[in-house]
Amino acid sequence: MIGTQRSGSNLLRLMLSQLPGVFAPHPPHIMLNFYPIMDRYGDLERDENFSQLIDDVCHVVELNPVPWEAATLDGARIWDMCQHRSLLEVFIRLHELQCLAKGLDTWCCKSLETVAHIDHYAAEGVYPYIIYLYRDGRDVALSFRKAIVGEKHFYHLARKWRQDQQQALDFLETIPADRFVALRYKDLISEPTAHIHHICDKFSLPYSDSILDYYKSEESKRTAVSGHMWENVAKPIMKDNSGKFLKEMSHEDLVIYESVAGDMLERLGFELTTRPEERRVFSEKELAIFDAENTQLKEDSILTADPHDLALRKPQADFMKKLRDRPAR
Repeated sequence: MIGTQRSGSNLLRLMLSQLPGVFAPHPPHIMLNFYPIMDRYGDLERDENFSQLIDDVCHVVELNPVPWEAATLDGARIWDMCQHRSLLEVFIRLHELQCLAKGLDTWCCKSLETVAHIDHYAAEGVYPYIIYLYRDGRDVALSFRKAIVGEKHFYHLARKWRQDQQQALDFLETIPADRFVALRYKDLISEPTAHIHHICDKFSLPYSDSILDYYKSEESKRTAVSGHMWENVAKPIMKDNSGKFLKEMSHEDLVIYESVAGDMLERLGFELTTRPEERRVFSEKELAIFDAENTQLKEDSILTADPHDLALRKPQADFMKKLRDRPAR
């Protein structure tokens, strides 16, 4: 999946997990976390470097806030399965190993921000099927405002959402139409069976009506108790969970958001609420104020976060910091 977080990706992955033969775990964001620090590993043709990469990737999975059920993290087996040495290859074989252990034949990664590194796939001859999941950016912004992660000021939220959609749309233009599905969140929650049917037909997957029972699954329960931002996945589909920004965003915040991302909202079929003459380019002084407010809001979100949520995230975050601080090989 590609797109932006807080767009219903956990809901979709839990539905897909109900399909026969599909493994769709909560993601440890392997590509997002490791691509920026690959210089720390040096030449992967050196056995010790490649072994270290495999061990580190496996450990990040082990520390994931939402555990992988009965995960098989055999570094030696992953090494043997790799056909060449790269992060993408380790990522692929790790998921394939889980499928082999569980008797499944299809896996899905829902780390939406993989879109930022998707160009690496074609470079290595990998051509996955893609689900581009998108949601009204203003509702995405409201969701991030309540989450422990992400930007917090509406200017920064709009800029990030617009950038993610642009990257996704640019990528989709490079691949055949039979290799992707573009799915709007509102459509998914309005007609879930029709849209899962469409995904199954497009990607040759067996359909099951059990997708609607996703919230009863052990994976759903495990996800819901791992953080407040995921607690809704233990409930049936909330078909009215869209358009909240109309009541919860001030007009001033809408002006800021639509000034930055209005063109992308319209491109994706969302109606703007502000008048053209209200939308504008912000001055350097205003941007400095937005930056300061964004920083303060992010600090406040950590200070007010549930200690349980923070405790679950800390081991993986600490380990990734250790890797980022490690000298290059």
